[in-house]
Amino acid sequence: MGNTVEKHDTMTVRISKVFAGGPGGQFSRKEPPWHNEKIFAVTGNPVLHSKSPLMFNGIFERQSIPAVYARLAASTAEEAIFLFKQLRLSGMNVTAPFKQDIIQYLDIVEPAAVRIGGVNTVVREKERLKGYNTDYIGVVESLKKNNIPIRDRKCVILGAGGAGRAAAYGLVKEKANVIIVNRTFSTARVVARSFGGKRCRAERIERLEEVLKSSDILVSTLAADIDIVPATWLRKDLVVMDANYKKSFLSEKAQNRGCQVIKGEAWLLNQAVPAFQYFLGATANETVVEIMRKALLSSPPGKPKNIALVGFMGSGKSAAGKILASQMGFSFKDLDELIEAKEGRSIPDIFKTDGEDYFRKIEKTLLKTELESHFGVVYACGGGVVIDKQNREILKQNALVIWLYSTIDTALKRILPGTRPLLDSDDPKKKAQEILNKRMAAYAAAADLIVSSEKTADKVAEKIHEEIRRTFYD
Repeated sequence: MGNTVEKHDTMTVRISKVFAGGPGGQFSRKEPPWHNEKIFAVTGNPVLHSKSPLMFNGIFERQSIPAVYARLAASTAEEAIFLFKQLRLSGMNVTAPFKQDIIQYLDIVEPAAVRIGGVNTVVREKERLKGYNTDYIGVVESLKKNNIPIRDRKCVILGAGGAGRAAAYGLVKEKANVIIVNRTFSTARVVARSFGGKRCRAERIERLEEVLKSSDILVSTLAADIDIVPATWLRKDLVVMDANYKKSFLSEKAQNRGCQVIKGEAWLLNQAVPAFQYFLGATANETVVEIMRKALLSSPPGKPKNIALVGFMGSGKSAAGKILASQMGFSFKDLDELIEAKEGRSIPDIFKTDGEDYFRKIEKTLLKTELESHFGVVYACGGGVVIDKQNREILKQNALVIWLYSTIDTALKRILPGTRPLLDSDDPKKKAQEILNKRMAAYAAAADLIVSSEKTADKVAEKIHEEIRRTFYD
C-alpha cells in the first residue's frame, strides 16, 4: 500500500480544553453490548511489558469512555497491521521495532513522522490508516513540565534509532543544540544530517566523555542493560532523561550522582496525551492527564499465577495450551472438558437439554473455583467465557489472560461438524462472524495480550512463551 504525506501543520499539544464525549462531559458505557466498544492497542516485539494499557484503560474506566485498550503481540509490522485490520481497531500505538517498518502499510503519514522516519501512533479514519509520531512531543513536554529550559541548551542523545530520531527532531524544533552519539557513527551522522542546519550534529562514541563535560541535557534511548556511561562522567548539574521505565544502569548512576533524572514514565505519559487526542478527537484536560499518570505509576502485576487462553471457538486454545504448559512447567486443563466430566455429558447435550443459560452458570462456578484455588495451570477457556463481566474479573485477578485470535475461515476448518451448538445455522460462517463481532471488545477487555493463532500451535505457544519470558524472567 502506498502512502502520502498529509499536508497540515504538526500538532502542538495544549492541555486546556475540558474533555467531553457525551452528556455531562462523559461517555456512557453500557454493559452490555460490548460490540459498540472501540478497541485500541499497543504493538511491538516484545509488548507484554508495555504500561500503555494502564494509562488508557485507567482513563477509559474513570471517564466512562466506551473503549478498551490491549497489547497486541506480533513478530513483524505486517502481522501487526493484519491484526489491526482483522480486529477493526480504532487506533494503535507502535513501539520497537516496528516504528519504521509500519510506515509502508499506512495510507497517510504526517510530516513530523516522515521527518523522523517513524510512526508510533496509527489511527483509523474510515478505511484509511493515518500515522503520527508523538514521541518527540513526549521528550519536549517532559522537559518543559520539569521547568528545564531547552532553547540553546546543549543536548546529547544516546542512540540513533526511532526514539533517538524523535528526540532529536523535538529538541531541534525547540532550537536546542543537539549532538547524536551512536555506536555506529555513520548512522548518527545520517540522522543528524536529516535534520539539517547547525542545530544538530553527530559525534563518535569515543568522544562521549568529552562531549558530556559541557552538556546540559543527556537523553538516553538505549536499552536498560546497556552500560556505556561511567558514573564519573555524570555531573550534578546534568539533566538525565532515560527512555526506559525499567530500572536502568544510567538512571541509577545519575540518581546517585545527584543529577536531575526524568524517567521513562514521564516520556511515556507525555507521548500518550497527544495519542489520546488522535484516538478520540478530544483534548485531554489536566484531570485526564492526572488520571493517566496515576494509572501509569500503579504497580503492574507480577509473575503469572496461572495462564488463561481465551478466544473464539476453533482458535486453537487447547492445542497451543498443552504445548505452552509443557514449556512453562505448568499443568494443563480444558474448562469445557472439566464441565463435561462434571455433568457426565457433552457440551452439545447440555445446550440441547438445558440451554445456554444453564451452561453459563456451570461455566462461571467452575471458572471461579478453578482459578482461585490453583496455581501453575494453563487453562483453555470456552469461547463465550468473556461475555460475563464477573468472569472477566475472575480471569484478570487470577491469571495472565491471552486472547488467541484466528480468522473465521481458519477457526471453522478446525471445528468438527455438529460439535458447536451456537453454529447450528444454514450459514455457519455468517453466524460465527456475527458472534465473534459481538464478543470482540469483551475479549480485548479480558486480555493482557493478543496473539494471532493463524500459525501452528507450536509457533503460537512459542510466541506466548517468549513474551512471558522476556517480561517476567529476563
